[in-house]
This record gives sequence, structure tokens and C-alpha cells, in this order.
Amino acid sequence: MLKKTIMTAAAAILLFAGCSNKVEEKPVQTVTSGKVAPAIEIGKPFDSGLLKDQFGHEGRVTPDTDKVILVFAKSTGHLVKEFLNKKPADYLAKEHVVFIADVSGMPGIIFKTMALPDLKKHDYAIYLITDESKAEKFKPKGHEDQIMVVDLDDGDVEKVLFVTTEKDLQEAIE
Repeated sequence: MLKKTIMTAAAAILLFAGCSNKVEEKPVQTVTSGKVAPAIEIGKPFDSGLLKDQFGHEGRVTPDTDKVILVFAKSTGHLVKEFLNKKPADYLAKEHVVFIADVSGMPGIIFKTMALPDLKKHDYAIYLITDESKAEKFKPKGHEDQIMVVDLDDGDVEKVLFVTTEKDLQEAIE
């Protein structure tokens, strides 16, 4: 019993210590040329590879996808979820948007016992990057604390926006 209590307390400390759900508001930044991350380059195909959502369903970014939302921090993930929770359940599908969250840095026990059950409360798909080496391919250096919205044209990266507010996220999607 004591061991379980200690594990629960340690998990809570790891999850909440030093973590803020507040995203520092910054102006929208738009990138229209060059490499944004090792696997994201303007004018080149966006290849997410096979992904799994919070329910274990497999999916990928397809040529029909118009936008990809990527988050690499807890705070930006919460901001996107708060935004999407105000929208109809089919919002992402109607807008042809795929939402990808990097959870690779999260300790496995925290992910399985706390984060995954929370993610499963959402009806929309949240594709998860669980492998750190895969996350590094998509991580935009210097922008990890912002929401990355990748605009696609028939599967190719057209431009990338970095946003930090719900208003700017909505404008980037619609």
C-alpha cells in the first residue's frame, strides 16, 4: 500500500511539477521556404508515416489532408484540446485536419495511467508520437513551445505557421 501511494505521489509530482498549461502568447510566425524540421521542408512531401491515435487506431496524413496540427509541449496540447472541445465532433474531419501530439518525452507509467485515459475522453483522433527519434524528425527547433500548423497541397508542405492562441489557431485552420 505504501509503495502504491509513493508511486502515485511521484507520478503526480512528475506530471505537475514545473509544468504550466499556460502558453506564452507570441505573434503568428509564417515560414514559406526552407526546412522547418528535419522531416518538414517547404515544397516537399509531408510523410508522417503510420501513426496510432489514443484508441490504437492506425492512420496517416494523406493527400486529402489540408492541414496538420503538431504539438510538442503539454501546454500547447492542452490549448489545442480546449479549442477542439468547443467545436463539433467532426470538425477535424470536415476541415481535413490531422492532429498529432508528441508524447515521447513522457514517462511510460504517467502516459499509461494518467495521460492516455485523459486523451480517450476526446472523440476526435489525436495521433501520438511515442518514439523520441521520430519526434525529433518533426520537432521545430526554437518553436517547441508553439503550435505548428502545416499547410499541405496534395501532400506537399506549402507553408508552416506557428501559433499560440485559440484565435490564431482557428484562423490557421479555416
